[in-house]
Amino acid sequence: MHIPMVSPKIPKGKWIKWAPPPFGILKLNTDGSSRNGMAVCGGIIRDYKGSALVTFSTLYVPGTNTFAEARAPLFGLMLCYRLGYSKLAVESEKKSFLIASVEVQSLI
Repeated sequence: MHIPMVSPKIPKGKWIKWAPPPFGILKLNTDGSSRNGMAVCGGIIRDYKGSALVTFSTLYVPGTNTFAEARAPLFGLMLCYRLGYSKLAVESEKKSFLIASVEVQSLI
């Protein structure tokens, strides 16, 4: 029996390697998007080893891409505050919104 091999179609895009934060600092990565007026965002909080500590997602209706991208880091920072995580490196896909190292307590 001959089964033809087909290469999977890989979507074009830019692949970015995740870089860990320094020891003692957690990293919050977030993203958001919108389709047909339904905005969603989510994120992950990891330690310096890359181990996932918390993941989250939430739905905002209605909303735009810009709204979801801006809301994702804010939601993630509020979650970190509630969990007692204070030393964070924060990355969002939209560099115009936020790339910073912050102390959550200084934001409250």
